[in-house]
Amino acid sequence: MGRLVIVVVMLAISGIIYLVKAAASKVTGSEVNFQEESRKVMTKAAKGVQWMNEQWEKAKQNAGDSNQLMLGGELKTLTPIEIIAKIKSDPSKYDLATAEGTFIEIAVYKMENRQFDDAEKLIMQLSEGEARDYMLNEIKQKRLQ
Repeated sequence: MGRLVIVVVMLAISGIIYLVKAAASKVTGSEVNFQEESRKVMTKAAKGVQWMNEQWEKAKQNAGDSNQLMLGGELKTLTPIEIIAKIKSDPSKYDLATAEGTFIEIAVYKMENRQFDDAEKLIMQLSEGEARDYMLNEIKQKRLQ
């Protein structure tokens, strides 16, 4: 649907350009072809869309690389104390939101592997509040299963 809207907008723009060039051609005496003008506009738009897609892919790749560094097997295999020390020792890489997200993700991984004490230690690093209480309750329920 979004691409259809873009095509319609591009056709409208090429129509406006054609009308302007057609009016100018009356004065200058040169010929203007609507199909040629539409093709030029579509080609430029396609190049712009391709550039945006490349930028999007680069951004996704960069985001994926940072997540791999943060959540790779490196952190998941460490003890909770080592994980906490590593995260707290690098505040430039792990701001509060990133650190808490990392604690939660690794705690979930530990819970899936039935390492409930490790998961609880990691969750205790979260700021007091709903997320922490919810995760502690989840650990308690998983232990009972």
